[in-house]
Amino acid sequence: MKLIFAALIFAFSAQSFAQSLGETTRSIRARGMGGVLVPFVNDADALFVNPAALKRAAAIDIKLIELMAGANKTLVDSLDDLQNIDANDPSTFNDFYGKKLWAQGVGKAAISLPLISAGYLYDTEVTAELHNPAFPQFETYFRSDQAIYLGTAFSLGPSTYFGMSVKRITRQGGSTQELSISDIADSSSLSDIGDRFANKGQGYGADLAILHEIPLPILKPTLTLVWQDVGNTAFKKTEGDDAPVHIEQNLVFGAGVGMDLPGLDWVIGVEGRRLLNPEIEIGKKLHVGTEISLPLIDLRAGYNQGYLSYGVGVNFLIFHLDAVSYTEETGLYPGQDGDSRYMASLSIDLSFDANFKFTDNNGKRRKLKQRR
Repeated sequence: MKLIFAALIFAFSAQSFAQSLGETTRSIRARGMGGVLVPFVNDADALFVNPAALKRAAAIDIKLIELMAGANKTLVDSLDDLQNIDANDPSTFNDFYGKKLWAQGVGKAAISLPLISAGYLYDTEVTAELHNPAFPQFETYFRSDQAIYLGTAFSLGPSTYFGMSVKRITRQGGSTQELSISDIADSSSLSDIGDRFANKGQGYGADLAILHEIPLPILKPTLTLVWQDVGNTAFKKTEGDDAPVHIEQNLVFGAGVGMDLPGLDWVIGVEGRRLLNPEIEIGKKLHVGTEISLPLIDLRAGYNQGYLSYGVGVNFLIFHLDAVSYTEETGLYPGQDGDSRYMASLSIDLSFDANFKFTDNNGKRRKLKQRR
């Protein structure tokens, strides 16, 4: 039982208070650019965040696999303390009072074809915070999603595209529960703790998007509007006492410009999210980011909800390694309760042009691909 809490954190991190899949599963690239993605995505990943951009992908674009894992700074700094936890000795938890531990893990796979695209997504997130020394309890949030996506995109004009995707989501948890130290001490396995988040449900949702490229020879401006989880995505209970909480709809506007130079690509953009939620502070909705793509390496920086973010990517043939350091605002307004986080990912991507010629994207990875 000594390490069960540490194991709980890491085993469930393959699971945040954010509800939208489009929010929680954004790529490492996006997080490095302050959260900006919808104006620039141009591969099979568009299926998950901006289906209109599927029209900009290669004729055949395959995300064979993408694995993401992350933890907040508090968890990383507490690794040594976690090794000393004894669930039967409450004093070993003293260093964790008031600390919020967070971890997330994501897996993706997708294929984008000229007429239809399909993808699979697995996303698990957990947060835990110990409070109330008189009667110690862990305020624990757990969510695990599995989703299947189908999407398509078509042209409305020479440089205007419309896209839509439908998804079936199976969710476990999505709520917060109080777990006492005895809850952990009496557990003989991690599944005993997981059973406390027994509520499961299945729901169907849809995303709509429109994207317009302004035909200028240099900066290539892009404007896009994405409506995720149109009309909210509700879940029908399949197990447990209650259905998981619905996913709120999310209206996203993005704009960006880019330059394609010999040996160098550069993009800069802005994104506003949760535009249908006036109660959310505007600073929490705002994201600004930039990326410089060189042969073999991508450098990123951004401004996410009032905090700076930094990212780097290394590309070799079909393999891509990415890492990011960013801060997520967990309070009501920017600057209130920032949570510093780190994430890394490995992805394998394959692209083929209209003549079925393989393109490996090695160097200047983000160069705009041939349109269909």
